[in-house]
Amino acid sequence: MKLSPISLAILPLLSLCSVQAAVYSVVDVGKVPELKSTYASAINDNGDTVFNGAVKVVKNDVTNSGVVQYQYFNFPIQLNAIDFDNDNIKALFTAEQLADVKNGILDVTTLGILLGTNPAAQPIGNAISYVLRGNELANNIKLRDVNATRTNSEYLYDINNAGVAVGQATATFTQQSFTPAATTEKPAPAPEKLWAPELPYQLGVVVVGNDTTALAPLYSSYGGGYSVAKAINDNGLVAGYGSVGLVAESIANIEKLCTGAAVPIDVCYYNYHTSAARMPAINAYRQELSDFSYTQRGILWSQNGSNAVTPRVLGFLGDKNSQVAHSVEGVKAINYYSQALDVNNSGIAVGLSLYSDSDLYVFQDEIYRTEQATLFVDNEALPMVDQNEWSSSRALSINNNNIAMGYAVKNINGNARAKLFYYDYSTNKANYVTGFFASSNTRPNAINDNNQIVGNAEVIIDGTSTRRTHGFMYDIASDKFVDLNTLVGCNLPYQIVDATDINNNGTIVATALVSREKRNIKGEPVLDAKGDPEMESVTTVITLQPIANGEVESCGGEDQNSYKRQSGGFGGAGLVLGSVLLWWRRRVI
Repeated sequence: MKLSPISLAILPLLSLCSVQAAVYSVVDVGKVPELKSTYASAINDNGDTVFNGAVKVVKNDVTNSGVVQYQYFNFPIQLNAIDFDNDNIKALFTAEQLADVKNGILDVTTLGILLGTNPAAQPIGNAISYVLRGNELANNIKLRDVNATRTNSEYLYDINNAGVAVGQATATFTQQSFTPAATTEKPAPAPEKLWAPELPYQLGVVVVGNDTTALAPLYSSYGGGYSVAKAINDNGLVAGYGSVGLVAESIANIEKLCTGAAVPIDVCYYNYHTSAARMPAINAYRQELSDFSYTQRGILWSQNGSNAVTPRVLGFLGDKNSQVAHSVEGVKAINYYSQALDVNNSGIAVGLSLYSDSDLYVFQDEIYRTEQATLFVDNEALPMVDQNEWSSSRALSINNNNIAMGYAVKNINGNARAKLFYYDYSTNKANYVTGFFASSNTRPNAINDNNQIVGNAEVIIDGTSTRRTHGFMYDIASDKFVDLNTLVGCNLPYQIVDATDINNNGTIVATALVSREKRNIKGEPVLDAKGDPEMESVTTVITLQPIANGEVESCGGEDQNSYKRQSGGFGGAGLVLGSVLLWWRRRVI
C-alpha cells in the first residue's frame, strides 16, 4: 500500500529513522465469544481497558442503502413473544422449520429469518460493554440488561486508575399486554401486545468491580429524566450530562398527549423524549417551546465507592458567550444545553454547549446557534476557540497539565472539515493542527499527561481521491503528527483506524481492522466450496505497547517512501467498514 503524494509530503516532517524494528508491539484484546466486532474506548495507567461490542451494525450496500448486519452470535430472539398462529408468520417457514422454531430449535436459516423479519418487533440494541483488567479475559458487564435480553444499548466510555469505569445504558424492554381505552370507533377494544421500556430512557452508570450503580437523573418527572456518564478522574469525579428540568409548555403538552388511553403512559413518555424533533440539538430550528424535551446541562458527580453524590450542574455559553439565554422579543426561545465530556484531577471540565448570536438571524423569528467547545471552571462556561472562524467545535479531553483538546469545524476547499485543536488554560490560547493534509478530517479522542494526543484522521491511499481513516498520534512538544500504522511491524495483519486513548505510560488503545475466519449468525465457521474457511474483515480492539528503544521498521522495497504493510490489503472491505465506523461513532457520542 502506497501513500498518495499528499500523504508522502508529510513523511519528512516526522523525522523518524527507518531500521529493522518497530515502535509499538500490538496485542489483540478485542476478540470475544459473543460477537464479531469490538470498538475501543479507554485505557488506564495499569493497562485496564474498557471497550464495546457491536450487536448490529449498518453497512452501505451497492445502492448506498443502509443494511443491518447482526454481529451477535445466537441472538436471543424472544420466541414466546411471537404469534406462531399468525398466517403471515407461518408463511415464513416450512412445516419442519416451524415445528423446530416453536420448540426453540434455531439453525442459521431460521434465525436469519427471525432477525430479518423480526415478527414480534422485538427491540434490539446496538452494543454491549466490556471491562478487561490485567491478564483477565474481557468481561461483558451488564449495565442495565441483567437478563441479557439485548433489547437495549450499553456503552462504557472511560476507566480511571482505580479501575472504576463509567458509561451509559438505554432502557430495556419487556413485552406487555395493554388494552386501550374504549372509544366511539372502538367501544370494545381488544388487548394488544407491545414493548414497554424500563424508564428512564438513558441512564449513566458507574462500575466498581462487577457492581453497577446508576447516576440518578437530577430531574425525573414526566418520563424518568436521563443521565450520561462520559469520563471519571482519579478523585472519583464523573463528567457527563443529563436532565435538569422541563419547560412549562412542554409539561402541558406531555400531560395532554400521555393520558394512558391510547398507549401506556411510560411508552408515551419514551416516545416523546426520544423523538429527534424534540431533542436539544445544534440544528433544532422551528422548535416550539411545547415540543422541547428535557433541559440538558453538563453535570459533575462526586463518586464515593459505589455511591454517586453531590452533583454539580454546569452552565452554557449562551447568547454571545454571556452564559444566559437570549432575550430578544419576537424571537423563538432556544433549548440551550451543555455536556461535560472530560474532567481532570483539578476538577476542570471540558465539553460543549450551545452558543447563539442574537445579531444573526436565520429566519425572521430565529437567531443563529451552534455547538462550541466549552471550558467549565469556577462556575463559569467559557469559550475555547474563535467562533467567528470555526462554525462548530467540541472539547473532548483535558489532561492534568490543564491542556485540553478537541476538534473545530470550518469550510475547507468547499467542504466542512474537522481539525484538531489544543488549548492551554494557562495562556487561554488555542492552537490548530493541520493533520496529514489541509483538508483531512482530523478528530482527536484523548490526551495524556505527556501532552500526546491520539485520534483518527483521513488519509488518501494509492494516489486516488478515496479517503480512509487511520489512527494517529500527535506530540505537542515536537509538533510531530504520525500515522500509527507506520509505527508497528510490517507483517502485522491490522489496519489501525482509530486510536481512542493513550495512558501516561504511552500505551494506546485503538480500533483496528483485521481479517478473521468468517462466522455466521450462529457463530459457526463459514466454509467455501472446497471446505476451507472463508475470511472476512472485522473490527477489533488492540493495545499498542511501546517497545524500549523501538524505531520505525523499514518494510522493504525500493521506494522508501511507501509502507507496504499487510494491513493495506483490505481494499473494498476497508471502505465498507469505514462506513460502519462512521455509523458506530454516531451511535456512541
